Amino acid sequence: MSALSIKAACCGLLLAGAAYLASPAFAEDAPPQGNLTVPTHFKEASLSPEEAGASVARFTAGSPWWSVFGDPMLDRLEEQALASNQDLQGAVARVTEARAQAGAVASGLYPNLSAPLSASRQRTTNTGPVTTSELVGGAFILPSSGPGPLTFAGKALTNTFDDYQVPLAVSYEVDVFGRVSHAVGQARANAEASLADRQGVRLSLTAQVAANYFALRAADSRLSVLDRTVRLRSDAEQVQDQRVKGGTATDVDLLRARVERESTEADLIDAQQQRAELENALALLCGQSASTFHVEPMPLEQLSPPVIPATIPAQLIAQRPDLVEADRRIAAASEGVKAARAQFYPAVSVRGAYGFESSEANQLAENQSRAWSIAGAINIPIFDGGRNSSNLKAARSRNEEAVDAYRETALRAFREVEDALGNLRRRALQAEARRHAVDDARRVFEASQRSYRDGGLTYFEVVDSERVLLGAELAQVQTLSVRYAATVDLIRASGGGFWDPETPGAR
Repeated sequence: MSALSIKAACCGLLLAGAAYLASPAFAEDAPPQGNLTVPTHFKEASLSPEEAGASVARFTAGSPWWSVFGDPMLDRLEEQALASNQDLQGAVARVTEARAQAGAVASGLYPNLSAPLSASRQRTTNTGPVTTSELVGGAFILPSSGPGPLTFAGKALTNTFDDYQVPLAVSYEVDVFGRVSHAVGQARANAEASLADRQGVRLSLTAQVAANYFALRAADSRLSVLDRTVRLRSDAEQVQDQRVKGGTATDVDLLRARVERESTEADLIDAQQQRAELENALALLCGQSASTFHVEPMPLEQLSPPVIPATIPAQLIAQRPDLVEADRRIAAASEGVKAARAQFYPAVSVRGAYGFESSEANQLAENQSRAWSIAGAINIPIFDGGRNSSNLKAARSRNEEAVDAYRETALRAFREVEDALGNLRRRALQAEARRHAVDDARRVFEASQRSYRDGGLTYFEVVDSERVLLGAELAQVQTLSVRYAATVDLIRASGGGFWDPETPGAR
């Protein structure tokens, strides 16, 4: 076959492959239906979008959403966590790994150039598969006379020689049916999913830091209430001691005052331990040693929670990193299906080499030592025992699994936002009720103290009113703590916040 015929055959094969790709038999799978119908607003939002009459400003992914709280200490802790947290560093390393893997797969789109240098010493044999009267290299192998070795053009076939090769080799797979390009697309989508995973780790980390920080501040508030109560009960114990000595009170009153003080001191110690554990947990999140990490106490009520927008569009969850990651997993699985389907079609490759070969090292660079080769190959899969079919079936199953995972993630996102919104709305109402309860309990306690001094009430009734006040104050702290936690949950659930620091009244 002439060179022209070979070229024509190759061109015909390429054209046939292109035509086959364009035919319905090679139609791509329908795009996965991973997206859900997104509602225009959440039912727990206080106003509908029509009632609000304005869009809600929000942070973009990766923005410092915690700055909306206006707390310099929280800002510093978040910066420490982003710089030193080990989980986040591991996520960064996974992104680097995924991008490197995508680059390795993408190398298949380019020719492979190499220089396989070699030097060897060989010996031929008379007993090899060579027969007489066979034309080899333009000369006949002639039988030798007698029992001696065969000769080739008067030269014995048995010989020992050196072989030096200095070639430059190139190989390239022509991606006719998209096997390589779809594998590259799959690797790139996985790298994008890994990046979204890092964003998710970042968002989760910053949310945990904020949640632990506000829990620490709530512990400071409990400590402040308990410490004040201990002082009040110590004063009450001293008063009872003086009254016992003066004959105006009994030993039972003194013992009751002492029991209340000691019980409150025990509660104070328990609250101190809780604060220490929260501070140590915060140190771990910030990548710091718990032995040297310390946050100065400050009661939670000294902070001001941010104002929740009147409405929060449901489209906000489109910025959630876990949804972005799930979407990229769908894209990767879809590319995997196409790559698996491309395995059913021929693989076209081209190879070539150019260089020098000689049995003498000093003749290697001479013109007569030049050697070259060029070849094309088509590998047509005929029978593989069902391997390609099984791989395609598995790829399609992974695609369906990715779509289901996306839908599950989206439904969970809607639920988390609704939960956080409802929690915030109801805790705001609860906080108002707690405030009234504390005010009323304080008035009852003050009135009981006056009545006790006037002889109208026993000391047991005073202690009971004081216990009610302590419980109301601690419940108020707990409600405020839950409000902050719900605010952080809402920011995390919406993908990183919805406040714009340039918008007036955002805080």
